[in-house]
Amino acid sequence: MKRVINDFEVDWASERVFAEQQTAPNYGYLFEVSADQKRIVRCAHISAIGGDPDNPDGDAQRLEKDARQAVEEFLGCECEGK
Repeated sequence: MKRVINDFEVDWASERVFAEQQTAPNYGYLFEVSADQKRIVRCAHISAIGGDPDNPDGDAQRLEKDARQAVEEFLGCECEGK
């Protein structure tokens, strides 16, 4: 299942959840989730899809918080249906 939450496209990626920023700067975040799929264990990977070449880490770190919130909301929505 795929949803857009707070400007992030969030989708299952096997046993993980992927969140991609839909507006520039674009970053993708891959989160490992708990076995019960109710919480984030850790951010496993960040990929730059775009962004400021002079400040890639600053943007990626700043937007990780927003991506994490979108994934937490996604997990909450997914758990309601189970």
